Amino acid sequence: MKKITGKVLALSLSGAMLVSVAALTGCGDGNSNAENTLRIYNCYEYIDETLLDKFETEYEAKTGEDIEVEYSCFDTPEDCYNSLKIDGSAYDLICPSDYMIEKMAREGMLEEIELPSGGNYMQNVSPFIKETFESITFDGKSLANYAAGYMWGTLGLVYDSATVDADDMNSWSILWGGKYDEKFTIKDSVRDTYFIGLARYHADELEQYRSEYLAGGTLEEYQSKLKAAFNDTSENTVNSVKDILMDLKSRSWGMEVDDGKDYIIRGETQVYFAWSGDAVYAMDEAESEDLNEEDRKTLCYSVPEEGSNIWFDGWCVPKGAVNKDLALEFIDFLSRPDNVIANMEYIGYCSCIAGDEIFEWVVENYGVEGGEYSVDLGYFFGDHGIDWIGGDEYTVTTDTVGRQFSALYPEKSVLDRCVVMNYFPDADNERINNMWSEIKIG
Repeated sequence: MKKITGKVLALSLSGAMLVSVAALTGCGDGNSNAENTLRIYNCYEYIDETLLDKFETEYEAKTGEDIEVEYSCFDTPEDCYNSLKIDGSAYDLICPSDYMIEKMAREGMLEEIELPSGGNYMQNVSPFIKETFESITFDGKSLANYAAGYMWGTLGLVYDSATVDADDMNSWSILWGGKYDEKFTIKDSVRDTYFIGLARYHADELEQYRSEYLAGGTLEEYQSKLKAAFNDTSENTVNSVKDILMDLKSRSWGMEVDDGKDYIIRGETQVYFAWSGDAVYAMDEAESEDLNEEDRKTLCYSVPEEGSNIWFDGWCVPKGAVNKDLALEFIDFLSRPDNVIANMEYIGYCSCIAGDEIFEWVVENYGVEGGEYSVDLGYFFGDHGIDWIGGDEYTVTTDTVGRQFSALYPEKSVLDRCVVMNYFPDADNERINNMWSEIKIG
């Protein structure tokens, strides 16, 4: 999952003032039904809003039709879901997270979408992302039938390289080891923190799975075992993870939603459990020239070896949307390389869109001629996706790993140990939420 940026996590439906895109001053509540209005519902600060005005201008120039984009914001995927439950036709395009896309699709809340084969999205979407969407199936369909990929990433640990041993960050278990007690933050997010609780609970099995894979086991078998471990919602497991997370909470500096990056930038903490896009933001800000030289830090990012979460967000069309065709036009517009680059530079996350122009941008920003490290990104930019086994066509030579570049575009060996966290059925979800409530008040 991604990031809430600059907003406090809330479990209730958010209310926000409706604005026109031309004003670009905030987010709305999506109450217009005009046929020439595209109503978009997205997470806060999760798009370069100048692109909305650009879409209006370009669409009018292409078609002669005057349109308006109304842009509304939610705090959490749960808010998005609740809003659509109240009025499913209030929006034409929404951007929920992986598990929420599946939930909405299963409940009949989404239209199936089909993007043109010659359009920007189908021409440029990463094969890795495309195959990941297609691999999540239910009711004879896949996520690819209901969503177009937007941003994606991993979960990991951001750490201060001056005060933290990099080797320690190879394991989630270090957070329970005592060495960094009261020096790390954890997420006030039930799914994400439950995930690392599972990593601790299944630590011995995960080490065994990894050893078997590195000794010659198949990736398919390894991933299958990881998925089972990281989607374990049995009653015994949830009860055990509750105790594990109560212990983790007592050792932590505190729980946070969006402030963890500020704490580590200011030096109040040394380790920060983060989504990869927030990790990039923290690394950038910690070495900013706006800081006094003595306050600057070199932060790094690590995806622990036991395994981690690969998350993604996608664009979906709600059932009953007034302007489905216009929504698909916007997805295609946003998938054009120049707009992809502008958007990534603005929000700091990694787009699901690949293509040669994006690869050239990666090389321009992160490549170093004669650098010490060669990173093959063929899995993301090449034609093979999940089945990629290596090649030279999309190799980036760089002088560092574990920094911004690694957070945005991890090596395939890192992704081999990352899995998607499933949508949990209602009974399992209730069990985990009850557990989380006890942790929060404990």
